[in-house]
Parts: sequence; C-alpha cells; structure tokens
Amino acid sequence: MNIFDIAKLAGVSRKTVQRVLNNSASVSPKTRENVLRVMEEYHYEPNSAARKLSSKKAHTIGLFIIQDTSNYRLYSDDLFYGVAIGAVISQCFERGYNTLVTILDISDTSALFSQYKQKNIDGGIVISWSNLQELVEQVRDAGFEICVFDRSNAPDGGLFVPAPRINNRKGAYKAIEYLAELGHMNIGIVTGLLNNLSGLERYEGYLEAMQAWKLPVSQAQIFQGDFTENGGYAAVEHWISEGTLPTAVFCSNDLTAIGAMKALAAHKWSVPDDISVIGFDDLLISQYLHPALTTMHVPRVDMAVSLVNQLISVLEEDSESLEERSFEVELIVRDSCSTPKI
Repeated sequence: MNIFDIAKLAGVSRKTVQRVLNNSASVSPKTRENVLRVMEEYHYEPNSAARKLSSKKAHTIGLFIIQDTSNYRLYSDDLFYGVAIGAVISQCFERGYNTLVTILDISDTSALFSQYKQKNIDGGIVISWSNLQELVEQVRDAGFEICVFDRSNAPDGGLFVPAPRINNRKGAYKAIEYLAELGHMNIGIVTGLLNNLSGLERYEGYLEAMQAWKLPVSQAQIFQGDFTENGGYAAVEHWISEGTLPTAVFCSNDLTAIGAMKALAAHKWSVPDDISVIGFDDLLISQYLHPALTTMHVPRVDMAVSLVNQLISVLEEDSESLEERSFEVELIVRDSCSTPKI
C-alpha cells in the first residue's frame, strides 16, 4: 500500500493525500476526513520522506542522465539530448530553481534515491534510453515527483510516465508525403530500433504514408537500423550491394541520415542529384552538412520548457499532477532532396 493506492481509494489526487499528510489548510474538512478514513481502514503508515516532501523546499531540480554504458553512451554520443539538457537547466534557472545534474548507469540508480531522501532536490527529471518503468514506479511509490524527457522506451499502455510526447507517426507521414510530392515512388527507410516507441511509430508512419500514396512497399526497401551513423552507413552499403538502392531514403533520425550520406559519398553517389535523403530530429549539425539535410524538426526546447514548468507547478501546488503533452514536428526543407531522375 502506497500513497498512490490511498489516493485512488479515496478518489483524490496523490497531491491531495500529500497535503493531508502535511496538514495543509488548503484541504477541505470533508476531503481530509475521507482520506484519513481510507488510511486508517487500510492501516497505511506513511514513510517520513512522503510526509516531509512538501514541508521543506530545496529549490533544486534533479536532472538525472541515466546511461547504459554497456550498450550506448547517451550523454557523450547523442547530439539530440544536448539541447534538451541545456534547455532544462536554463528554464530551471528562469523559474528560480537550481539544477543538480547527476550521471548514472542503469545498473545502479541508488544515487537518484539518495538525492530525494536527503532533501537535496524537490523533484526530478530523467533523460535516458533505458526502460524506466520500474524506476519511475519506485520513485513515485516513495511519494516523490519524477518525470522523464522522452518516453520512447516506455512500452505503450504500460505504467503512465509523465513526459512530453512527439507525434512521430505524423512526422514520418509528412516526410514521406514530401518525397512523394517530389515524384518519388521508390522510397526506402532506415528504421530506428523497433523496440523503441519512437522507432516503431516512425516506421508505422512510413507505412501509413506509403499506403495512402499507393506506393509499393517491399522488404528490399526496409533496413532495420539503430538510430546511429553506423546504421545509416550499413543500410546504403546493403542496398548498393544488392542493387536495390531507392531513389529516396527516409532515415529515422539525423544521425542515421549522416551515416547514409557518408556512405553515398564514398560510393560517388550524389545527394540529392542521384538520391534524396531526409532525416528526423533537426540536430544543429544538420544545417551545416553538405548538402544541408532536409529533416523533421523536433521542438526539444519547447518540450524541455514545458516539462520543467509542469514539474514546478506541481511542486508549488499550482497543479495537481503531471500530464502527458503531445508535440508536433515540422518539415524543414533544405538541400538534400529533389525530384527523382527520370
């Protein structure tokens, strides 16, 4: 039995239960009586951390970068999250909060719990490529506030994780639609990891658009990548060796597109004269490639600002709970796509 169970049984929010524990005057007598009755009925004994959560503020947000060093070095290798990290820190500062950045390995997240229990932070934001369902559940069961920047690794329909959500399907659909409008009929895809929600949704958006435009789809056009430059490079090598290179390629992120363009250059294929390439994310480096990469812009700064504002609103009791918000992506036309050769 935890604070979330009590809230559900009492028909109130977790924040209301917390206010009852802290003897807040903002709770009506009727609601307070109802919550206390449920606690007594189920013999609920709140832990000291949950009871003290709102009693003292550190005015500090914990930013936890959780890596799987045996698999992928998120912080050092992925350009996507650098902007998000900077935006979180900047927005916390704008709202009068410090940011305590901690880099952890998924195999040992004990330092995260220590920051909460020692009252070093008021709430936490996690950036990670690992599945965080169990971790988030443990933190919330202890009565603490936590949210994640990207729920890509959370299984759809699983535990609700407060996080911004990118409209990946629509973004991928727009990318294919743009290529189709240019006249491309043979459009390949380098997918991301398909056990990753973003990777799966972008693949599904590709299939939906191909079907809507009545374009042929075969396994020869689909190469399963992993969101890395190596994946994009390998896809082009495979298509060239098999003689199945499409006239246009949708890459599930910009890093993949960079790898694909590198391989094409190595084989003396011209982008976009011989083949068009479109990415997804709009990394800063994408505009400085040659040719500059046409891509789908993901509003990482807006996502980070929204998440920080939501978290602080909950911490300052202006809002009852964190909620999931969806963000649209935008086509950024640069120089890597053109009409196909006849």
